[in-house]
Amino acid sequence: MDMKTFLENRHKVPPEQLAPYIGKYVAWSPDGSQIVASAEDELRLDAAIRAAGYDPAEIVVSSIPDEDVLLGGGLSE
Repeated sequence: MDMKTFLENRHKVPPEQLAPYIGKYVAWSPDGSQIVASAEDELRLDAAIRAAGYDPAEIVVSSIPDEDVLLGGGLSE
């Protein structure tokens, strides 16, 4: 996984695409361009990642905070 590419692509995902995932755990595609699975807890997320055909060891997992929190804060180009 190329973390530079991942972070660049992750930063490009518009907040409105993240809104349905607020308060959930999400699994990002290896290139960071999209969410490939989501769940209310980490155990269910692991199963969803596998069901989507990905190896959990190769996926970045994060949570989507409340919209009052600045996503990607502190990142510079």
